[in-house]
Amino acid sequence: MDELRFRCLEDVITDPLFPSLDQRLRKGFHVDSDDIAEYELLARAAEWLEAFYAGYECRLVHGPEGYWYLLAEGDLLGHRRLSPAEMLVGQVLALMRMDPAWLSETGWIPRVKVLETLEHLLGRERLAAVLAPRSSRRDHHTDERKIREAIDKAIKGLEALGFLRVRGETEELLPRRSLMRFVGPVRDSAEPEESLRQLIRDGEVELEAPGEAAGNDVDGDGPDGR
Repeated sequence: MDELRFRCLEDVITDPLFPSLDQRLRKGFHVDSDDIAEYELLARAAEWLEAFYAGYECRLVHGPEGYWYLLAEGDLLGHRRLSPAEMLVGQVLALMRMDPAWLSETGWIPRVKVLETLEHLLGRERLAAVLAPRSSRRDHHTDERKIREAIDKAIKGLEALGFLRVRGETEELLPRRSLMRFVGPVRDSAEPEESLRQLIRDGEVELEAPGEAAGNDVDGDGPDGR
């Protein structure tokens, strides 16, 4: 492996793959080992890129499950804040990814199961309050539509950040390794799966790790990452 490492930063930034990879990282994308060429480039160039991105007040992080991302530690590149819907969907998919029942099959999760799991953990009323807030009297059909729209938008957002893949024709989702960032706050607990389930039930959506990926701010009021 040593002979494959880059000799200097110039070698890294003149690599044909680097411009597009750099752009994706700055937007908050997570690169895992399924992105074979990009993942290998980061592994080979880590020592140079750590110093390079430090100049932008960012830290290049290698997650324990095998993925890379930029963590903004200043304001030069801004912060990409996840919405409450993205946080909830990410937490639930991380929880489902930890379930051997899903991994023993293909790993693909039907989209409808995400909604069912959220309803089971939060209850319909609390889920509507979070994903379909209203100032007037609640309407079941309107709430149903808004909840589905919020979940669909959250799935698109998480896909753009490299947390999951979407198979459109079958309405199925494939959690990627980087989705385990949502487990970070409970990783060291005796029962991380149950601890994550409890966070979701408690409506704790302001988790530190996934909310601070480098990239541009998103519109609306979302978790502040602390």
